[in-house]
Amino acid sequence: MIIELICTPFFLIAQGIVSLIPVLDKLPNTIVDTVSLLTKAMSFFPPDVWVMAIGNIVFWVALHLLIGLIKFIVGWIPTMDGG
Repeated sequence: MIIELICTPFFLIAQGIVSLIPVLDKLPNTIVDTVSLLTKAMSFFPPDVWVMAIGNIVFWVALHLLIGLIKFIVGWIPTMDGG
């Protein structure tokens, strides 16, 4: 009962934020155009090639973000900047 009392405001805030998301009756033109472009691209290369390519891109972007974060943290701490 106490946990419900503590969690109720968080659930109300989350419900309010979710209610602000508009309901899409139809897809915007940009999404439809992207899907039609991907269906044309899938006719040239099989899906596993696309999964590997997108996975590779996501991996390298995440790696660069992680390296940048590590460099920022190392440069932020005065005793670890190497100089």
